[in-house]
Amino acid sequence: MEIGKYCLHQEVIEEEILSRLPVKSLLRFRCVSKTWLSLIGSKRFIKAHHQNSIKNPCFPHQRLITLKNTRDRPEECSLQSLLSERPISRDSTDDLLMTTLLPFRIWGCYNGLFCVLEKSSKLPFVVEEKPRKIYLWNPSTRSSKKLPEISGPGFAKNYGFGWVESSDEYKVFVSVVDRNSKVGEVYSSKTKSWKTIELRADLVECCGDGVFAGGKLYWKRNGYEEYIIFLDLKSEEFGRIEIPFQQGWRSRSCLVGVVGGCLCVTYYNHGRPVQLWVMKESWKKVATLAHLVQLLLPLVVAQNREILVNCGSTLLVYDRGDNAFRSTKFCFRYRTRVYVESLISPEDV
Repeated sequence: MEIGKYCLHQEVIEEEILSRLPVKSLLRFRCVSKTWLSLIGSKRFIKAHHQNSIKNPCFPHQRLITLKNTRDRPEECSLQSLLSERPISRDSTDDLLMTTLLPFRIWGCYNGLFCVLEKSSKLPFVVEEKPRKIYLWNPSTRSSKKLPEISGPGFAKNYGFGWVESSDEYKVFVSVVDRNSKVGEVYSSKTKSWKTIELRADLVECCGDGVFAGGKLYWKRNGYEEYIIFLDLKSEEFGRIEIPFQQGWRSRSCLVGVVGGCLCVTYYNHGRPVQLWVMKESWKKVATLAHLVQLLLPLVVAQNREILVNCGSTLLVYDRGDNAFRSTKFCFRYRTRVYVESLISPEDV
């Protein structure tokens, strides 16, 4: 009996330790024993590992991915190294899918999974793409799955990728536009298929990828009247929320993003410091980034009150205590993404 209790205790300890290790280590440890192979591949362990990775305040399992050029392989680095001022080591992604797909466009990422589109044009300034070859990709495990093709003609105008917590369901949204029609298509990981939904008329005035937070995809409507359009992925219905400042400013003075899992807005006006607002139950101004009068998007708010921001073509760290910036010396050409390493397989969603 004592031996049995000890073995059970050892199993619990092993699981607790393993669930805090990096994905690359866990992939190697699957070869240790059949027991570890079964444990590391179980849904319960994958969920526990992901939750531990998200909750760790030092970001040991979070990484940043970016493109220098649409025809180059993506580069990655540790988020921890960016915030700790250690030398930054860039790693080129040697994933076979990414090498095959180049050039490609990222439509969104969540829970360590990316939704990517193979670009039909190799020109970086071509925005409109036919939504044909769409993949779910996990850069940590180098696994991927091609989604069913969308039938019919048209170009992808708006798109996004997210997760419905209540049903543990991943969804991809794309608005497909041509001369004669404008339709919305939603892919569900539950049904493994696309369905057509009715589009909100003013969504076509927004471009690009929607940011995902709290079960919804968000786009900022451009033009004189600025507001945010959202798509609730659970109900598949559209709505609108107001932005937390005076209307009538130039659309380029405002950017919409996600920080800490919440919708956020940054804006500047007439040379004034940039303001950061976060939406929880209501809009709240959480920071005024002095000495900076250009567009930026926050990526991470660290426990020590530092904010990692995407500013132009470089990454800066803003210290709210000193009210000062420092450069990470990390430069790029296209938008960066922060993701959490995950064992979730695209084939299983």
